[in-house]
Amino acid sequence: MIFKYLVLSILAVWLVTASDPFFGIMLTTETYTPDTKPTVREHNWMKTTAFDKYLHDHEERVSDTFKLTSYYYPTVQFWFLIYTQFESTQVLVHDKNNLSIIYKILDFSSFREQQVNRNIHYVLQQKLTKEKVKKIKETLAFLGKEPFSLKPEAKSMYRLLKDAGAKIPIKKNERSAYFNQLRDNIRSQTGQKDFIREGVIRSLPYQGFLGKYFNERELPKELLAVPFLESSFNPRAHSKVNALGIWQFMPLIASYYMPKRTDVDYRSNVGVASISAAFLMQENFKIMKSWDLAVTAYNSGTKHLLKTKRQMASSDVDLEDIIKGSDSDHFGFASKNFYSEFLALTYSLAYREELFEGIHSHDRPDVDKDLRFYLFKCSMRLDKILDEKQLDDVEFHNHQFRDLKKTYPKASVVTSKGALPSNKFYELNFKQILNKKPKDWVSLLKNQSCSTR
Repeated sequence: MIFKYLVLSILAVWLVTASDPFFGIMLTTETYTPDTKPTVREHNWMKTTAFDKYLHDHEERVSDTFKLTSYYYPTVQFWFLIYTQFESTQVLVHDKNNLSIIYKILDFSSFREQQVNRNIHYVLQQKLTKEKVKKIKETLAFLGKEPFSLKPEAKSMYRLLKDAGAKIPIKKNERSAYFNQLRDNIRSQTGQKDFIREGVIRSLPYQGFLGKYFNERELPKELLAVPFLESSFNPRAHSKVNALGIWQFMPLIASYYMPKRTDVDYRSNVGVASISAAFLMQENFKIMKSWDLAVTAYNSGTKHLLKTKRQMASSDVDLEDIIKGSDSDHFGFASKNFYSEFLALTYSLAYREELFEGIHSHDRPDVDKDLRFYLFKCSMRLDKILDEKQLDDVEFHNHQFRDLKKTYPKASVVTSKGALPSNKFYELNFKQILNKKPKDWVSLLKNQSCSTR
């Protein structure tokens, strides 16, 4: 069965990517023999308390504002394991309303061991996951018709639900409805550990500046878990709905905080986007009055949360109340879980040294230096102004510049770890970046002459 999917997947990916020379070469030069038969391993869920010490914050690394309550603990525990114990070659099949119900753990690591092409691996993993989900749904559909069945697969399902603490109704009609609802609630979640680990390494050159900046703005350091949740701290992350950068800003929201987009898109600049996110987070908190709602508003927006609060006719409504009481289409699985995912990452990152291997180094020589912000005094080409070392520095920290041989306009923002020529660039001081949104930085050049010397 797997070998059949392997052949079909090769053909499917070849057809889709035939016009792309890169993918075409990859697929035509990579061969598979009948001996190469990667398999999917299935594991049953086993409860563990080995990681509870982190969620209980045994070294008190997380501020009291974000301490776990009994309500959030089960969902945070699920996401904590997704981020710290399961990699992207593993898929958990679970109930979307009760994250304690884990039907199966699918392990596709043999695909990586057999060096299956990444695109084919993805297609196979998706197909085989759907097949396994279909089998679980068939069992639950059967139980919907025969809710007291004692067949082996039914007994196994009863045991799984009991171990998860689920309460199965006694009456036949309620019992049937319960199993039918479970069938409709099935969801799969891919592990994220390798993505988060890579994100931690990517974040190393920025941790000093971000920690200092958020502290000076009197924002909780825990908010720096958001870019890991949004993008695994990937400046190049680009979603299907056109969100971009580590903070996954949408174009409209970005326009309120970042310089006007002309030839560059500052959403992919870590420094500019992080300062913009700090302003947005602070404004969310002023509106929502609590950090659980302010963090959730980063994903859902303040409008729908405020509307839900008004509908609940109480000024003392918190996120827990909204999750329990909201049936809004605007507050689905992603919105309801956003804060739990944030908390899980907060605790994961607080104990990163113990949970992620090999995250203490980065290949950048200036990783510990502070990030500096500059404005172009004139329109110019960076490759004509900077030496080789400066150009390498600018290229690494400025994904908004797609072509360094292109002329960019006056007041363009550039970030660097090193000093840039003062006759060509205006350097912002820390007070300026604290008090002004990046979109307003251009006003700092009003008394600056354009120098070409």
